[in-house]
Amino acid sequence: IIHCNIGPSGVRLRSEFIQVIQAGTQPVGLCEAAPQLCPEPGAEDGLAIFNAEIFPVVQEPVKTGVPFKILGSGSMRNQIKNYKYVKRFSHFCETAVYNKINSIFGYIIMISILRKNKTILLFTLAWFIINLIQAYFTEILEDEAYYWLYSEFPAWGYFDHPPMIAILVKLGYGIFPNSLGVRLFPSLLGAGTILIVYKMIPQRSREPRIFMWSVLAITLMHLNVAGFLALPDIPLVFFTSLFFLIMKNYLDEDRMAQAFLLGIVVALMMYSKYHALLILFFTLIANWKLLLRRSFWMIVIIAVILYLPHIIWQFKHDFVSFQYHLIGRNDPFQPRQILEYLGNQLLVTGPFVGVILLFLAFVRKAPDSYERMLKFNLIGFFGFFLLSSVRGHVEPHWTASAFPPMIVLALINLGGFPRLRKWLKILSAASIPLVLLIRIYLVWNILPLPMHVSRMFHDKDKWSAQIEEVAGERPVIFMNKFQYPSIYWFYTKKKAFTRNNVFYRRNQFDVWPLESELEGQSVLLTAWGVLDSTIVLPTVFYNLSYHNIEKYCSFNRLKIDILAKKSESKTGETFMVPIRISNPTPLEVSLDCDCDLPPKLMYSYIHKERGISYYTVDHQPELGSLKPGEEILLDISLSAPADPGKYSLMISFGSNLLLPGINGAPAELKVTPANRQKSHPDQD
Repeated sequence: IIHCNIGPSGVRLRSEFIQVIQAGTQPVGLCEAAPQLCPEPGAEDGLAIFNAEIFPVVQEPVKTGVPFKILGSGSMRNQIKNYKYVKRFSHFCETAVYNKINSIFGYIIMISILRKNKTILLFTLAWFIINLIQAYFTEILEDEAYYWLYSEFPAWGYFDHPPMIAILVKLGYGIFPNSLGVRLFPSLLGAGTILIVYKMIPQRSREPRIFMWSVLAITLMHLNVAGFLALPDIPLVFFTSLFFLIMKNYLDEDRMAQAFLLGIVVALMMYSKYHALLILFFTLIANWKLLLRRSFWMIVIIAVILYLPHIIWQFKHDFVSFQYHLIGRNDPFQPRQILEYLGNQLLVTGPFVGVILLFLAFVRKAPDSYERMLKFNLIGFFGFFLLSSVRGHVEPHWTASAFPPMIVLALINLGGFPRLRKWLKILSAASIPLVLLIRIYLVWNILPLPMHVSRMFHDKDKWSAQIEEVAGERPVIFMNKFQYPSIYWFYTKKKAFTRNNVFYRRNQFDVWPLESELEGQSVLLTAWGVLDSTIVLPTVFYNLSYHNIEKYCSFNRLKIDILAKKSESKTGETFMVPIRISNPTPLEVSLDCDCDLPPKLMYSYIHKERGISYYTVDHQPELGSLKPGEEILLDISLSAPADPGKYSLMISFGSNLLLPGINGAPAELKVTPANRQKSHPDQD
């Protein structure tokens, strides 16, 4: 009886050793005797080379007829325990061939992996090259320019998103300072996602051609047409797919090494986009017994430690991102938003194959914890954003992380529907011309689409050059559009800013210290409407109205708190409101500075049906200067609206050319009808 250890000194299968005790020459093939060495079709070819290299060296005769047994962990032992004999395993321990076995073993495994994945590897490589070409020739989108500007101001967090997309853009732009650099690493992650999603599919259901057809057919998924864009969804989908792949093994076997990897991947997901919280929630709901594992809490600890820098950033900025996403995006309910959401999801899943993929993904009950996790995430994502459409517009790509589970579940269940397999191929092929047309349009403006659509993809460089010709070296200040200054800054490399008012919302430009840097400078200030001092510049997009301001100033960086969160008044009456004006910046702010736009306290009423109305406070207080951290308490007199109802009241700074800004959160105001004088009974 000879003891033999297969694959020592670093070559390990599933991180385990198998010990074989045997003395027999029953002619059983190596893959047949030890299937864990050949887990997939095609591996036998490589091991045939292995046998040819090793066995000619072996000289010792082999005894026959003695059964073997396996020593090792239960999972590996169970895979081959039914085989009685193993061909020539005893010779693997001979000193003369020991080193040769180790060196060849790793080589054979590598060749086997490449051989069995050749089709999908070539597909992914071609996809990556196509996306790089597309990335170079397609103009930067507005949001991409915004994230490029993120990368110019490195931080642990930003108003809208965590910092992952800024890091990727920074790394790529440092290599290629153009649109290709902005999209370099997102394109790489997009291609990597294809490989990971393929590996997520159980071996029994892997069909490279069907998988490739499915990816090609999903028109706007972040694996396809949008797979090269520098958007936060790209790293989120990549790390989400990696999370599912590791969880596939972790659900089967509780290991600290896998838990450690999951902790890192969870942190990377959270650094990509806050939607990662949904993935973690639905995964835990699907497999709540994970809470009983000690290794699960190691995942939590590692993820929290790695995510601490972003949490600290949020704390220093009053959790501005969470306030915006949870509170600031609520819109009045409109039934069309639900229909719009459903239509968009059918479009992005593939105008021809979307219904088939969704049907296949939902048709069967999940038989194990892995498929249950995928199904909970698929249903959870689509359901969550369906509910979200009740309170506001849902962007089509927000469900991008649900698409890997959809593909995997659909291909798992496809085997039971041979007719759908045929139609999936036909409809996927029919989708390719549409995908190709979209990709061509992103480079060349060949379709007669409306201006608001075409300017998303074309002529932004010309628009920026036209404004630069007038502005010269002066900074350009836009109104209520974070996209415009981002695009202008990207193409001209000259400073721009957006001054946000009550008709819009805050964004990252309110976090950066740009407003204070622009104080007292000569600027080109874009305007709403046309006044006597307004100049109109025709551009490729629209006629741009602007003013030449010699000494600019604005004060959105100051904070105004309404101390009475709820107030009541009668229609048309005057009422008092206590406020606190504070300076949260590290620099002194002078409100009586010498500028062309002297600040005024203004107030706005926001009504769900009547919209926004704004007024100037009649008696302007003398405010002077505020040092860092200094506060001023005031009582100001306001006139109530003429119509009764529930309003949101905002107090902010504005000027003759600047509408009231955004200096703080609104307060509630209830306006009731004024008391009418009763008429005399004889007059009734």
